[in-house]
Amino acid sequence: MSSSTTLSAEEWLRYMPTAQQQRQELRLVEGAWDHLALLSSLSLLSSKASSGGDLARARKDFAALSQELMHGLAGEALRNRLDDLTTRAQICIDVLVRNLFERTADIGFFATDGALTRYLAEGLPGAEARPQIEARLRSYADKYTVYGGIFLFDTHGVLRASLQPSGSDGALEDASQPSAPARDLAFLRSVIGSDAAYVEHYGRHGFSAQEAQTLVYARRVTHQGQPVGVLCLEFRLADEMPAIFASLQGAPEGGGHAIDAVLALADAQGRILASSDLLQLPVGWRVPEAVDGAPADAQVVRHMGRRYLLVARPTQGFQGYGGPGWRGLALLPLDGAFDDAMELSGERAGVAGQAELLSEGLRGIPVRSAAIQSALERSVWNGLLDLEQIGGTEATSRERGFARALLSEIGATARRTARVFSAALEGLYGVATRSLLSDAQSRGLLAMQILDRNLYERANDCRWWALAPQFADTLAAGTADCAASAAVLREINALYTVYSGLVLFDRGGRVVAVSQPAHAHHVGTVLDEPWVARCLQLPSEQSYTVSDYAASRFHADGPTFVYAAAVRAPRQAGDHGRGGEVLGGVGVVWDAGRQLDSILADCAVGLGGRDALAFVDAAGAVVRSAGPAGAGADGGVLPAALEVLRTAPAERMADVRGHWYGMGVALGQGYREFRTEDGYEHGLRCVVLRHLCASARHAEAAGAVPAPLAAAAHADPGFALQVATFMAAGHWFGIDAAQVVAAAPDVAVLHAGGARPPFLGLAQIGERVCPVVDMHTLVATTRQAPAVSRQADANRQLIVLRVPLEGARQAEFALRVDALGPMLDVDRRQLQPVPWSAAAGAQEGPSLVDTVLAVPVEGDRPAKRMLCRIGTPWLQQCAAGAAGAAQPLDVAALLAAG
Repeated sequence: MSSSTTLSAEEWLRYMPTAQQQRQELRLVEGAWDHLALLSSLSLLSSKASSGGDLARARKDFAALSQELMHGLAGEALRNRLDDLTTRAQICIDVLVRNLFERTADIGFFATDGALTRYLAEGLPGAEARPQIEARLRSYADKYTVYGGIFLFDTHGVLRASLQPSGSDGALEDASQPSAPARDLAFLRSVIGSDAAYVEHYGRHGFSAQEAQTLVYARRVTHQGQPVGVLCLEFRLADEMPAIFASLQGAPEGGGHAIDAVLALADAQGRILASSDLLQLPVGWRVPEAVDGAPADAQVVRHMGRRYLLVARPTQGFQGYGGPGWRGLALLPLDGAFDDAMELSGERAGVAGQAELLSEGLRGIPVRSAAIQSALERSVWNGLLDLEQIGGTEATSRERGFARALLSEIGATARRTARVFSAALEGLYGVATRSLLSDAQSRGLLAMQILDRNLYERANDCRWWALAPQFADTLAAGTADCAASAAVLREINALYTVYSGLVLFDRGGRVVAVSQPAHAHHVGTVLDEPWVARCLQLPSEQSYTVSDYAASRFHADGPTFVYAAAVRAPRQAGDHGRGGEVLGGVGVVWDAGRQLDSILADCAVGLGGRDALAFVDAAGAVVRSAGPAGAGADGGVLPAALEVLRTAPAERMADVRGHWYGMGVALGQGYREFRTEDGYEHGLRCVVLRHLCASARHAEAAGAVPAPLAAAAHADPGFALQVATFMAAGHWFGIDAAQVVAAAPDVAVLHAGGARPPFLGLAQIGERVCPVVDMHTLVATTRQAPAVSRQADANRQLIVLRVPLEGARQAEFALRVDALGPMLDVDRRQLQPVPWSAAAGAQEGPSLVDTVLAVPVEGDRPAKRMLCRIGTPWLQQCAAGAAGAAQPLDVAALLAAG
């Protein structure tokens, strides 16, 4: 691999096809603006009407914002991909290290096994005792299937027993490889000379049947304080890593990548020890960027003529154990790293437009885009209104027609620009949303991996400890309260802190010994729990049973699992693993509360204040949770989200209590034979909630401005009516353009003591001071509306109206609306009167809406959108101060009735 390089935003964009497509569309729009600027310069009137300075400024602002948007999209997409690769690389190494931590405990306990120590200390002839010892090794490996070989040496380096066939049955000097003896003997001597709890060694071992390097855990065996040999456990790294890789392959959310990441394990020198793709990254290949001490940041590297995005992560360790010093790697070819679709779809569109989703530096882009769009809309409106005031010659009339057409095209181009920007912004929101959804799923998968591997060990432990000779001796003798067995249980419990207690019971279910003094009063008690009866009926020493996740007399901290295996009479020749008759059983009580909390805490690192992570049982009840939302600090968000999952199990986004959450749900895949071949199912799953953003309380408040078809802009001159359209509360309204004075940006509304509904107060609009009516107070919505604010809102507009009154008087007031729409030339004959009862209901006086018009529009289904015209009678009543307070108009019901 070559040294790493840094790419600029422009270089990253070359690898993002969706972003490239969006950039091309933005450039086409920029070209249209250039064309319009050229047309506006053809005459003084068209230049004045189109506000040439505004047009040039909008063109410049859109170009700058386009560049910023594209760079922001590249940055968000890159961060999303890096987060994904970092998570996968971290899980690769951390899951392995947790597994290896268990191996350090195994070697420490197994090296003290009485049968092994006596065998080495007494030096019994191999022909008599070795088969029995090797049968015990086999029994151990049958339960702890993570081991491919077990080797027992004496202090002279003679192999006294092994799990797998060996090339020799004597001293290592007889090994077939000349270089092996010295290396292996040196290793064994170092172990004998060490009083460490374990020795961890990765390398070639002559005593192993494996030709490649293997990972071995070793410890000296002592008898009465004197070394008598060495025990070696060979870990199955070769089949462990493919399982970890497979669990992480493919994108956790969103359908996956066309090209998936290569996952690998590297040693401290950067040598590849295991790889998910041996063609792209062979074992033994050296990756300089992965050496111990190299930066943990992502890098771009060139490998085999191809550019890759590389992340190498050291382990975070587990309970002070750091593993062999290896690293997890994730590599993704750049030519396929960003092929994911960036847009939102379906229900996810509910989070679009929520700046809370974006990083701090990008939150201003949607606001600035809306501000440019609003300024253009006002410019077009005011230009068209100014043209209507111009009289003059026929030439002037032709020029005015040209200017009107130009302004209409500017308005259409502005709306097209808004749509293109909206699509690009959806890509930005989509990337941010996918990142959080992916993170939620990854955390859930990691929690379930850790849980399944933890419980795998519990199934092994109970079966192995059931083979302890002391337990069989105690139960065979019928001892009522055996101190010797209690001592063994206490020793085990002291070494394995994952248990809150261990219990030995006879074939009648009577407690014979316990590990915890606090449980001593249970000795002599007959257990009636269902798991006890199942344990006493197990068919073989390979079988185990588990209690339901429920309260236990041996566990004070809530519900738990109790794993149990039968204690049998000593095995007879030819019983093939079934063992003798059942004498009783041993139960190991998992310290569920602490263990589950520990797993959740490890997986919850980095969660925000509204996030949650929980284990949930098959009935959907929360078992344990972490995070503020899980702890109930957020108004019961977790229970509400679980209710969503009950009704829609595949849902991965939910609007819960006023906020959007991304949900990760992981059932777990089991580990080795646990939950995959043994028929056991614990019924737990992990649910993760990542807060996305606050819900758009008033999704109906804005709404996209309809784009009328070109044919809709023509009308019979004799019946022509120009209508100024706008959006309010999700509905499309219109007012006779002759009554419109100007469009202006929203300003603060001052409270006026004498203002009567529906007026909100007074506002200074340019040189005018006008009463203001907020359309949100006039139109009913299906959602609870917030109190109407008097503060200026950059996302809203003001329309100044001049309404004729009696006696040739006129009155002005302003409507506060959500967005300006196009100016339409319509045919009066196509206006459909609205029945007074449907429009006004039980209210007195003229209705807000007096006619409606079906307007063909682009892109909608159906192909027509209903335009609601605000009637002149209502405007006159309002301007005269006689409207008074009224119930908001249910526009949806009005349109349905029509």
